[in-house]
Amino acid sequence: MCIKYFKLSCLFLFLLTGLFELTAQNIEIKGRVVDAETNKPVEFANIGVVGTYMGTASDFDGYYELVVGESFVNYKVQISAVGYKVKEFTVDELHILSGENIKLFSQTYGIQQVDVKADSKRLYGILKTASNIIEDSYEDAYAANVYWRQKLNQQTTEAVVNYSDSKGYGNRLLASTYEARNYGVNEVRRDFEVSPIKKGMLFINDVLAFDIVRQRGNVLDIDFVDEYALELAEETVVNGDSVWVINYQLEDPDLAKTGDAYCEDYKGTIIIRQKDYSVVRNELNFTTKGFFHAGRDAFRENNTAPVYSGKVIVDYRMTGSKKYAASKISYSGKSDELNLDAEWIVYDYQSYKDANAKTFYTEKTENKDFWSRFTLPE
Repeated sequence: MCIKYFKLSCLFLFLLTGLFELTAQNIEIKGRVVDAETNKPVEFANIGVVGTYMGTASDFDGYYELVVGESFVNYKVQISAVGYKVKEFTVDELHILSGENIKLFSQTYGIQQVDVKADSKRLYGILKTASNIIEDSYEDAYAANVYWRQKLNQQTTEAVVNYSDSKGYGNRLLASTYEARNYGVNEVRRDFEVSPIKKGMLFINDVLAFDIVRQRGNVLDIDFVDEYALELAEETVVNGDSVWVINYQLEDPDLAKTGDAYCEDYKGTIIIRQKDYSVVRNELNFTTKGFFHAGRDAFRENNTAPVYSGKVIVDYRMTGSKKYAASKISYSGKSDELNLDAEWIVYDYQSYKDANAKTFYTEKTENKDFWSRFTLPE
């Protein structure tokens, strides 16, 4: 009798152990498929493991659940739906994204094939999609080493800056953006003596305000994009990527749409990759009333300040973490009283480490030994 019960116990343990092993060998993936432009659910999207019979489909609300054996961890999973580009991950990559939205991009057709009305609608769709993918495709909290150069009238300042962003591109509210950014000066050199009044004023904050992907109040703001006049300049190839080159102009510039209460003219060109709707470059031309030594955001009397015109070019590239961030900002502005040229060049992206403060001015002296050895990395 004891032997019989012993055998049954062993069999039970064997079956139980086998069940645990079977469970351990399965990967369960859950998520949701949504439209990248509208964030609305994509129903009946196909989620299939390439080369197998394993797969599932999203429900009416875009949700799906996929169970895959561990032995298929390196297999490709394709997510597809009518009217959308196919998106592909490995099982492992999709497992890491479990619980998150998978955004599908509308199928790209040659814009020249459609009429003017459809053309305009498509351009607004491109910009809205580019805005909607920011949280997924751009850097979260990160830090960077930056070379800064500014020439204010005839006085040039160079600096090596440690920069940090505690929120990254996920939170684009203006107040949050300002609070999240810090930058400290490690080294500086000038071709002039710092006076007691000017104290080595730096215009970093003014230039960073033109990173249109990082903060709202521009052509990538979904609340205002419909107020822009858009024109497709061309479809071309930049660095091996097919891109849209879109001209835009804001008919009624104001504080909410430009970040400048005195803006009078606001237009530019944005270049967007067709494969993932990320921004390659934005070129902005603007005209405003005044720019003082205290910066663009300083208060000035609108009816007395001289007209100030500026041009800003912001380039974006992929970082080591396979996400995008601003890599270079070139700024040029002038009025009858003031000329400002500046460059912000990121040469090293890093994991987040707080830079502690915003350095609006510095009286730091030049370290000649450092500058004799410093060269800007490629």
